[in-house]
Amino acid sequence: MLYKLIDKEGNMSQVIEWGQTATTKPIVEKLDELIPFEGMVTNPVKNKHLEKFRKAQNVVYDIFNNGLMNKGKSLKVLGLMRYDLALEEYRGGEIIMRANWDRVNEVVEAAFTPIVMAAAKEQGVV
Repeated sequence: MLYKLIDKEGNMSQVIEWGQTATTKPIVEKLDELIPFEGMVTNPVKNKHLEKFRKAQNVVYDIFNNGLMNKGKSLKVLGLMRYDLALEEYRGGEIIMRANWDRVNEVVEAAFTPIVMAAAKEQGVV
């Protein structure tokens, strides 16, 4: 996942690759080429690790783009629970805890990397 942070003047200030390392980034890019724009992968029974990668990547995106507001029930694909992530918490419409994005990234990367590597092995990418 590639995320661009924009500063107050509208300039790109930083590029962040959430849930990836320098090792997994090129592998993720190759696997992305095998994922359809919409829907499941072709033959998800034969390509079970690629399908799991697709689902996991959608959850990773939702974590960092939406604070896990859309894919909360799908978090299990990463083997995580919501309380494993230091996301923002709200009570009565007020923020009671700010997200710790560095910690979230560490937890997500640790869970996402084995999924990436299994899909890469299955697809002959590594």
